[in-house]
Amino acid sequence: MKPEKLNPIKSTINFSNRKINKRYSRQIILEEIGKKGQMILNNSCVSIVGLGALGSTCAELLARAGIGKLILFEKDVLEIHNLHRQILYDEREVGKRKAVEAKNILENINSDIDIVSYDKGLDKSNVNLLKESDIILGCTDNFESRFLINEFSLKEKIPWVHGGAVKTVGNLLNVIPEKVCFRCIFPVIENFSETADSLGIINSIPAVIGSLQATQAIKILLKKEYEKMLVYFNVWTNELTKVNVEKNPDCPACNGKYEFLG
Repeated sequence: MKPEKLNPIKSTINFSNRKINKRYSRQIILEEIGKKGQMILNNSCVSIVGLGALGSTCAELLARAGIGKLILFEKDVLEIHNLHRQILYDEREVGKRKAVEAKNILENINSDIDIVSYDKGLDKSNVNLLKESDIILGCTDNFESRFLINEFSLKEKIPWVHGGAVKTVGNLLNVIPEKVCFRCIFPVIENFSETADSLGIINSIPAVIGSLQATQAIKILLKKEYEKMLVYFNVWTNELTKVNVEKNPDCPACNGKYEFLG
């Protein structure tokens, strides 16, 4: 039975009665996290926009890490060509709704966390569903959605982590409110077409970038030192490039002119 597109596919897990147990023992002994850090993760809420190659990687890693609540957005059906890079799924899910299948898979991975999954893309009519988030992960190749997340992040003062990947190259940017934002760096591009659909993609690069996004999210949640540069990584040539970024005083989004929120 197909779920209504605007209704969340809700988990029945009790979010308030979280506990630290053997599941996270290897994270707890890690000095960067520890028991206190694990408790913070267990009581955090992360939203992931897009459950393709980047988003499915992020969702699985954060579910396994014990993020207490995941809010997921995805409008597409799984197609056979997705399987070469979208590692959360397998052949049994082809032709099914990613939002539904991802929730089911993730609950089988970690039944101690709460998962709310929307069978819907993010747009200005439902962007307020992100308000509960402690951090947002942008895992979509849709530029309009990226600018929408960026404006919402600035308005609500919620950090977000942008990730992108095409061909053999991926990029990552942490957007912290009142600091440099996505639009400070990237201009609005109409009819953006440089996606995996048109240019292709090697399957290892979204796994790398998704792993970096998940790690940066954990660091920001724990108030640890996070990456402040724009990061590019070419998995084919093994080249890592970091670019200094600066706040643009003329950035419309930073100046409260929200063109995508409406």
